[in-house]
Amino acid sequence: MTQRNYTIFAKILIGILVPVFLFILLPKFSQASSPSTIQITFQVKTGANANSIFTRHKLKPTLLFANIFRAQIPADQLIAMQHDPDVNYAQIDHRLQVFAVTTSDPFFTADASDIDKQWYLPKIKVPDAWGYTKGLNSVIVAVIDTGIHASHVELNDGRVIGGFNVLTNQPILANTNSDDNGHGTSVAGVIGAIPNNVIGIAGIDWNIKLMPVKAIGADGSGDTSAVAGGIVWATDHGANIINLSLGGSGFNADLTLSNAITYAYNHGVLIVSAAGNDQADHGLNLDTSVVYPVCADNGSNMVLGVAATDSNDLKADFSNFGHNCVDISAPGERIITTAYLPNNPSDNVLIYGSGTSLAAPIVSGVAALLKSTNVNLSNVDLQNILMKTSDPIDALNQTSCLGGSCNGFLGKGRINALSSVMPQPFLDGSLFREAATGNIYFIENKTKRLVSAFVMTQRGFDTTSIMNEFNNQLASLPTGSPLPPVDGTLIMSSGDPQVYVLYQGLKRPVTYLVFVSRGYRFSDIQMLSPAEVANYASGDWYWPPDGTMVLVQGNPRVFVMDQQVARPVTFFVFTQRHLSFAKVVKVTADEFSHIPPAPDQYWLSPVEGTLVKSDIFPGIYVIENGVRRLLSFQAFTARGYQFASVKTLPELEVEVITPGLPIE
Repeated sequence: MTQRNYTIFAKILIGILVPVFLFILLPKFSQASSPSTIQITFQVKTGANANSIFTRHKLKPTLLFANIFRAQIPADQLIAMQHDPDVNYAQIDHRLQVFAVTTSDPFFTADASDIDKQWYLPKIKVPDAWGYTKGLNSVIVAVIDTGIHASHVELNDGRVIGGFNVLTNQPILANTNSDDNGHGTSVAGVIGAIPNNVIGIAGIDWNIKLMPVKAIGADGSGDTSAVAGGIVWATDHGANIINLSLGGSGFNADLTLSNAITYAYNHGVLIVSAAGNDQADHGLNLDTSVVYPVCADNGSNMVLGVAATDSNDLKADFSNFGHNCVDISAPGERIITTAYLPNNPSDNVLIYGSGTSLAAPIVSGVAALLKSTNVNLSNVDLQNILMKTSDPIDALNQTSCLGGSCNGFLGKGRINALSSVMPQPFLDGSLFREAATGNIYFIENKTKRLVSAFVMTQRGFDTTSIMNEFNNQLASLPTGSPLPPVDGTLIMSSGDPQVYVLYQGLKRPVTYLVFVSRGYRFSDIQMLSPAEVANYASGDWYWPPDGTMVLVQGNPRVFVMDQQVARPVTFFVFTQRHLSFAKVVKVTADEFSHIPPAPDQYWLSPVEGTLVKSDIFPGIYVIENGVRRLLSFQAFTARGYQFASVKTLPELEVEVITPGLPIE
């Protein structure tokens, strides 16, 4: 933003840029009006009769998702529920709250020259990252929070899509106001405030879609079950990233919340969660003072936990930390963002806030930028890239964690937007559009392979996943052969009667024998341009399927396809294998020349276990794995063989059976 633009905006907002306090973490349990009644969540075992459980415990539950329910019960009934053999678990429905965001404070100072600007954008190189991508409007970030004030001047261009109010079980229509607290609006502004509009601030992602999911009430608190329900709803409605700038402590792992996180994670959603703020302004060690959902990793690091840093890359005084729950750090002190004040419901309010609540959406925003560079990146890919490309800050934080070293407590480092989105070593399976030609290339084994329109459609590639090359980056890759159609595709070109089949990525000519013996149909042939067919790498002629019998004109010898090669067959083997002359196909010598010959001089062997001997020599052989193995007398008797079972063959027929090692 230019100084001129900011000055104009300052004149508009100077009177309402006021201190704002969003609600501090207050751990407590959900309770009904009567202290003897508690709210619980429970999961019915698969196959159990849910109605029977409801009747047994006099429940009037609400279905949350899958087979998980919420209900009010007398406090003394919880133990009975927990011991019910048809119930996987029953637990108190805990309270979660948005983490505190405050205005400027003596503890939260920043460089004076940057204090009135979005200092965190250049700090993590967001403007540099915009040189690669400004985001895609197909990427959706769900803000599970207090809602979003969609009419805010920095959010009112349609980027706030439809969402859901878990508290009222009602949809939130697109572009409508759903925030009655202000916290969710602050989070949304960090991720995606309208950029370049000569008004105020720029969100990290220019083209993001923001999905409001209201699970936190006007007082800044909400139940874990509501948050869990919001996670599942957002997952089912297309969210790519879920931002959780909320949390609670003082209870053990919440199974309902864990189930929801597992559901989202298994559906490919990246879950970003704030590490939380300690009210004593020194931060808690989450390894010993657990906070959820940031620590709800379920043993698989399903949650990307975010700690907060200041403008000098020091851990923010208030930020929690920990080896087990924190994966990455991001600026979270003195962050200017959008605001909604319930006591002054204007559409053009900004605040300066601090908290891991604002560090988390910075990570969500950068994750959305990264997703826009390749929509095929999975949640695991996004998480790994963000952590791998972060800037190490442990050396700067040797006394920042309760007076001791923060080594390993702040994740892999402070997020770096530029490093995360700039072209990485090409990922196998990526699709890139060449700027100069518009050609689409498939990246495989450090080569680029041209993709035709036919192959693009046939292989079912998602055209929205195609990335545009940057600064002629494709020129660094050698060109491989064009990506062929899938194996088994029949192709030919106009003016050429030759039919090809794709096998192991190569186009292989097909004889009439192969065409018929493999049951191909002319209606299955794809007609392509001569240039496209010529471009595909060629292989040897395709062969008939195993078991096909052929007789070459002018030659009385019958051949049988065995393991993709043609082997002659003796009359004994022909009869023993119950082959039929009626099924023998006559071919010309030219056609036969296109069938792969055996690499040795041996013929098709008798069936497994056959005992044979020569009419000249006394040795007895057994057929094992297609080879003849000479048996010693001890091996013959030990195996219980009978001389009556031995087939005597002419010596010439024995010699054409592949020899193997003797059996002693």
